[in-house]
Amino acid sequence: MKVQLVSTWMLGLALANAQVYQPLGGILDRDGNPANMERVSELRSRTVQHDFSDETVEQRDTRRQRADAVKKGFIYAWDGYKKYAYGADELDVLKKKPKTTRNGWGATLVDALDTIHIMGLDDEFRQATEMVAKINFHNDGGQLAKVFETNIRYVGGLLSAYDLSKQDIFLKKAVELVDLLMPAFNTPLGLPWQMLNITTGQGSSEAVGTSSTNLAEIGTFQMEFFRLSQLTSNATYHEAAQKVITVMLEKNSPQDPTSKYIIPGMYPIDFDMMSGRFTGSSAYWGGGGDSFYEYTIKTWFLSDFMLHRNLDIWRESIQALREYGLAESSDGHLFPGFVDGAKFYPYVDTFTNFIPGTLGLASKLVGSDAYFELAERLLEAGYSVFGKMPSNLGAEAIRFVRRNVGSDYLQLSAQGRAQVDAYGISLERPYYVLRPELIESLFLMYRMTGKQKYADMVWNIWQGIQRNCRVENGFVGTANVAADAATTGVLNTVDSTESFWFAETLKYTYLTFADHDVINLDQWVFTTEAHPLSRTFAFDGTF
Repeated sequence: MKVQLVSTWMLGLALANAQVYQPLGGILDRDGNPANMERVSELRSRTVQHDFSDETVEQRDTRRQRADAVKKGFIYAWDGYKKYAYGADELDVLKKKPKTTRNGWGATLVDALDTIHIMGLDDEFRQATEMVAKINFHNDGGQLAKVFETNIRYVGGLLSAYDLSKQDIFLKKAVELVDLLMPAFNTPLGLPWQMLNITTGQGSSEAVGTSSTNLAEIGTFQMEFFRLSQLTSNATYHEAAQKVITVMLEKNSPQDPTSKYIIPGMYPIDFDMMSGRFTGSSAYWGGGGDSFYEYTIKTWFLSDFMLHRNLDIWRESIQALREYGLAESSDGHLFPGFVDGAKFYPYVDTFTNFIPGTLGLASKLVGSDAYFELAERLLEAGYSVFGKMPSNLGAEAIRFVRRNVGSDYLQLSAQGRAQVDAYGISLERPYYVLRPELIESLFLMYRMTGKQKYADMVWNIWQGIQRNCRVENGFVGTANVAADAATTGVLNTVDSTESFWFAETLKYTYLTFADHDVINLDQWVFTTEAHPLSRTFAFDGTF
């Protein structure tokens, strides 16, 4: 059955006035024009993955040896999880105890499904599939569900497992879970609550008693909900995700003198889901904003280039980032930063490291050499944060000193100035908790360019993880990236092993060294939780 993408409110309008018909979901651009099908056809013929046919036997053998080493690292960590916490959300590695952090549905298990499948661990995948079939999403473990996290970890994991294996149980469980999440969108404007009581369907904000949320949490449903609508021929999911974008655009304008949205394309982080308006003027492509921008362009990829509004938003946003959101450091690197109105703050967290890979993909597809060069420059800056550290690992957040802005240096603490003198950056949050974003962009750039240096950078980070994060029964974070355990003889640990370690960090590291046709970039696109979704589904504007 085909279901035309028509919003509920527009359908009502069409019934009242038969001449009015307008599809929902970004099929039309922001001026109301449909996608140019000749251009769409051209885009569909383009490739982004490098031709690796010139790889030497020596390069191939080294790459495969590295892939095998990463796979063994996964198995080592997975064995610890199976021994002490199988089926639980997480393993507290140091205490050897299960942790319930995501409603007790087995976040690590579900998040890791596709990694297990990709690595060819068939027995583990079979056992995990049996566990998935037993999950009772109606039992919330006594916790409110964080809707954004539930979507990216559980729903994304299930959909990717389905795309890879074609086993119906994964699609069935994805539909079951999303249907339980849909009451979060039952709000006056259709904007989702951050938290949801699965049992009662009652939503709330994380800040109790408010209706506050953030840009990433309202804008990171598009990919999973689009795919679910494709697989079920039910437009409801896609409509819910795209209505969020419609409302955000309608309720906020830089031309409105009362609006906190000041720079076109630089959307503020803080948002009120009852009024549909931004409540602060701080815009940032890192934590709180990151995956909104990521999903804007990646959903366009996933839609077979039909969701033209998404491309419009991305173009405006990436142009604004280039003009207002980047600054050169005193040592010549180009970093993103925090923008509040017209003021730039040289602060950057590790979440911004998604930008180079995603920008590189977009630039390859639309044919922009200038933006691809920008992506590579941003990647060099991101890696410098890791490469300068004795541990080969990067801090959660840093400050940098802008070229010819001496006040940036003077405003730092004595410790911060000493770190700038030593490393060129100040370590604002000096810990590393197994995050994947830089490895993600290095992997993508390696697959797009074939440049060995990017794969070598991933290997350097993997070696740093081995030295500083590997403990008995698994891996944990390290408290200070400026210290290396190989030199100090001391593991200064942070007892944190979130499910993204299995879903993202290990997957991207492994794929960097796996055979190049494993998850070919011309056939798959990754969600923000590194769940590959197939790009081979044709889309013509209907479900």
